[in-house]
Amino acid sequence: MILLQSPSRFLLQVLLNRVQNIDKGVELDCQFAEFDDVRYHIQVAMRYPQFMQLSMSLPIPPPETIFFDGLPFGAIEATKAEYGGVVQILDPPRDGYNLTMKINLAKLPVDEEEQYDLLVRIASLREVVLGAPLRLIFKHLASKTVAPGLDQLVALVHRPKESFFLVPGVDKVTVVFPMRFKDSVDIILATSFLQEFVEARRTAGLNNAPPCLWSPTPPLELEGAPSEALTANAGFVTFVIFPRHVEGRKLDRAVWSLSTFHAYVSYHVKCSEGFMHTRMRRRVESLIQALDRAKTDTEKSKNTTQSNSFKRLSLKETRSSSDP
Repeated sequence: MILLQSPSRFLLQVLLNRVQNIDKGVELDCQFAEFDDVRYHIQVAMRYPQFMQLSMSLPIPPPETIFFDGLPFGAIEATKAEYGGVVQILDPPRDGYNLTMKINLAKLPVDEEEQYDLLVRIASLREVVLGAPLRLIFKHLASKTVAPGLDQLVALVHRPKESFFLVPGVDKVTVVFPMRFKDSVDIILATSFLQEFVEARRTAGLNNAPPCLWSPTPPLELEGAPSEALTANAGFVTFVIFPRHVEGRKLDRAVWSLSTFHAYVSYHVKCSEGFMHTRMRRRVESLIQALDRAKTDTEKSKNTTQSNSFKRLSLKETRSSSDP
């Protein structure tokens, strides 16, 4: 299985190209989108090539999620802590976007490794913003405490008008994903994939991984959630996160893996569907070849005779051939 990586490759490439050509003063204005309807807008003016304006639009949140000024709780604080003086958050953001910040490329570190590391972190803006609530809850879990005001069921957005749920506790955090798919084939493949995903957790090499459960009906942890949020045609996936899963460097991986879990499943479902189509086409081709080899000699001779070409003779050639 493939784990989708954190930084946006396109955004990282734009940042690297801009840093390498900062003296050329080329104007830049581009928009692009990532999975789960996260959109970006990058602008660089010709007069100020050292400044880059980066705007980000998040998925439309469902009513049960907690948003402040269009952002998940803790997003502004997490962004300032992650980028420091290199980034300035603009208020209000650009129209149609949830967050706009100005990046001062002149303040990047001189050391190439440190500079590249900071650019990777900027390209991971999606993780920083959408993963801010997860990071806050997991930091308290690592210290075996509960974040103030977050001791009940918490809903976090991860897809347009869709959310997943957390039940914070002192010793563990329960994470529940309602899995929804539009295509009927995707529903079948996702259900099979998730059931196998749960079975894989029981292997000897994954004893330290978070416990994982799948059920076709909402688990008890979702009691009190809105009924609209409890409709899932591919079932519900539950992870139980303990303090050992979010200690030290494990925190970043846990935040990214959970905030992109639905995209991770969708990716593998589409890969499975493509692999099945490839196998089907190869199977049809092999059957056609087997049918061709099974044809009798009479049928082959008929095909050969029918495929022979004939030359049309001219009137002069016809008379000469009829003469004795």
